[in-house]
Amino acid sequence: MRRQFLDHAKAVARFAPVRPAVKAGLRAALAFFVPTVVGTALHLPGALWLAVGGFNTSFVDKGGSYHARFRAMASTALAAAVSAVLGGLAGMHPALAIPATVLWVTAWSFAGVYGAAANLTGNIAATTFVISLGLPAASALGALESGLAVLGGSAWAMVLSLVLWPIRPYRPARKAVAACFDAVADYAEGLSRTVQGAREDAWQTLIQEQHGRIREVLEVARTTLAATRQGRGERGRGERLLVLLEAADAMFMGLIALGEQLESLGPPVSGPSADPRAAVAVALLECANTARDLVVLVEQEGRSRRPQPDWDGRALRDTLTDLDARGLVTRLERARLSDIARLLTEMRERADVALDTACRLPGPLTGAPPPARELAEESHASLMDPVRAHLTLDSEVLRHALRVGLTTTAAVWIASVFRPNHGYWVTITVLTIMQPYTGPTFLKALQRVLGTVVGGLLAIAVASWLQNPHAMMGLLFCTAALCVSLIPLNYGLFTVFATLTFVLLAEMGSGDWTLAPVRIVNTLIGGGLALAGTFFLWQRSEEERFPAQLADALRADREFFDVLARAWQREGPPDASALTEVRRKLGLATINAETSFQRLLNEPRWRTEAVEPLMTLLAFTRRYAAVCTLLASRRSVPSTPAVQESLSRFARAMDASMEDLADSVLHNRRPKPLPAFDALIGWNVPTPDEAGAALGAEAPLLQSQLERLARQLAVLHTAATRRLESLPLATADARPSTINGP
Repeated sequence: MRRQFLDHAKAVARFAPVRPAVKAGLRAALAFFVPTVVGTALHLPGALWLAVGGFNTSFVDKGGSYHARFRAMASTALAAAVSAVLGGLAGMHPALAIPATVLWVTAWSFAGVYGAAANLTGNIAATTFVISLGLPAASALGALESGLAVLGGSAWAMVLSLVLWPIRPYRPARKAVAACFDAVADYAEGLSRTVQGAREDAWQTLIQEQHGRIREVLEVARTTLAATRQGRGERGRGERLLVLLEAADAMFMGLIALGEQLESLGPPVSGPSADPRAAVAVALLECANTARDLVVLVEQEGRSRRPQPDWDGRALRDTLTDLDARGLVTRLERARLSDIARLLTEMRERADVALDTACRLPGPLTGAPPPARELAEESHASLMDPVRAHLTLDSEVLRHALRVGLTTTAAVWIASVFRPNHGYWVTITVLTIMQPYTGPTFLKALQRVLGTVVGGLLAIAVASWLQNPHAMMGLLFCTAALCVSLIPLNYGLFTVFATLTFVLLAEMGSGDWTLAPVRIVNTLIGGGLALAGTFFLWQRSEEERFPAQLADALRADREFFDVLARAWQREGPPDASALTEVRRKLGLATINAETSFQRLLNEPRWRTEAVEPLMTLLAFTRRYAAVCTLLASRRSVPSTPAVQESLSRFARAMDASMEDLADSVLHNRRPKPLPAFDALIGWNVPTPDEAGAALGAEAPLLQSQLERLARQLAVLHTAATRRLESLPLATADARPSTINGP
């Protein structure tokens, strides 16, 4: 328990490796303070709601095309305005407050079925409703004025973001695509360092650090570009950015294949001058430099002189020719080095396509057509389809919506019975803290409570020595900008400055300079309610969810290899579209499993299982995929009957073993023993059968790669067994299973 407490304390104080969002902070401060100052100076009714509308709507602007930004901000403004009116009306009739809160807050919390943007809009609408409920209107006209004031403040935030502080439509997409090449450059540099004699475990570290991160960057760029191109008829920059995104994805796949092949190389075959890995390291560094050039070309979007990179597989081929002439390489080593040279040459070809496209980025579309696989357009399915899909208690979104609705209603009831000062601070705390998962909720509760205590103490100190209202407003503008700027770094820091800002504003408006302790107490009450609702209302621990996520990743690995195996049976290359789709599915499934694992580590748990087997399963899920990526880069396989028979038997055994492994992880049972893969492909066995011997004679490199794939599966199998042994007997089915062949 002490170790868990220390882990949570570190998580509370952990800073994200990003820069503060200074521009977003200044924009939010302007969106908040301009309506506040104008409303106060002109004695406008609903000045508070002007500020609330401006501040909340500014949060919704996450970049992208003007169309997408306008739609998100306008829908949020409308939802918040309606919430302010309904909350004001319900507050006038206490008998309606409880049922209205249950229905309205639950409904808006369920908006997460439509994605992250809708979830943010729903949270703002629910928050506006509970504030309005805590500050009931004097009449129906007053409630309507509150809604109009929210619309006015939101309109100011939209003008500020879309007109006075404009962003070029394609700039977010260009920056997102440039980030892909930047990540590719980092990976190429890491490979260059590792191939020159880094520690043996450096390969695994590199995969863990880079593969998931690059896939996330690629998916962000894909989403950003799709949103930017939506509704646009032009076929210039958007098409070229699509070509560049595809090139970055292809370079990423090429680097994965290179890394897997490089790791299989043995120690240096001779002195440093004859070491082929030196030529590979230099080529990878030059590849990284080319990717950095692409970052600059894509971000600046100007006509520039095309860089002329001087790297490919020729230097490695020359080194290999020299070593071969001196008899210093075996047949298998020659095949591996030749394959690495081929992969480097293909990487150079992809880089050339990207450079040509980036240099013509701002001009009209000419030359090569865009790739055949377009980005998926937004689905035009019925708006009710996501709702129907989540109308079950198995849905995390529905469970979260019910938790939030009932817990917020309990907070409203407490505020109506005990009538604490600024009681809506309790309900806002509940809405802010509660997340769909237990771990993030617990972490956010700690950050919210600690941040409120620190911010409240700072508010007491500031109020005791600063009495000038003009100086106070200047200070509060700075603290409001700071609180929004620091959100990407650490939510606790945001809470510190948000508490300082809103407590001092409330004290200035009411003349009551003792609200800081009230804020702290109300936050403690809200935090306690949020944790109680999370733990006692339809809680599903991450320990229950993680096996399903991991099983999905393992099945995605199985599907990846199945695409390759079916292509071998047809004696042709894998279908490009099927290969691309299964790689994306695998990448996303693995990211989901790793995210679930991180949530598992952040959960307060009274019963823990060993972490090492879980980490090994996640790590070698990626290692298995890396070998499949290397196999997918092959142009052909031998088509003799004996080789085809060996491949067919291997594929059937691999498919059955991966499916059994995924099922065993999902249902906490012991996986079946693995078949003898070495015998199937004739690897390191005294008397291989005819098919295995034919594979070793005709395709030693393919035989080596399949043996490597079998080794990754063996590690996964061992880790799954160790995980089972670490579970309580009541959870795991530890009965031994019979040996089943492929």
